[in-house]
Amino acid sequence: MVLQLIQKGPIKDIAGLPLATLANESNPWWPAFQQAIIASGGKLARPEILASTTDARFMRQMGIPALGFSPMANTPILLHEHNEFLKDTVFLRGIKVYEHVISALSSFPANSL
Repeated sequence: MVLQLIQKGPIKDIAGLPLATLANESNPWWPAFQQAIIASGGKLARPEILASTTDARFMRQMGIPALGFSPMANTPILLHEHNEFLKDTVFLRGIKVYEHVISALSSFPANSL
């Protein structure tokens, strides 16, 4: 059996560029997100669009900014592969990173938007 993914609706903006949430100072959420990662001892990689790993594109199509994120540092990319794994230390470290991110974004002042 062969399955084919058919994208319904546009995944590009009116200029033909991929729908993306800005990862710079013009996005008020970005500094809070960035500071939370740094406060947790983490590092941010260069932002990129990984359309097949998230449903955030549907939020972006509705004009809602969305950032995808994973704290799995120094881990092989094995999404849905045979023998997919995550070291226990990476998993536990990721929880600490998420604690910082959730705290920072959930306490973001509404008047900053």
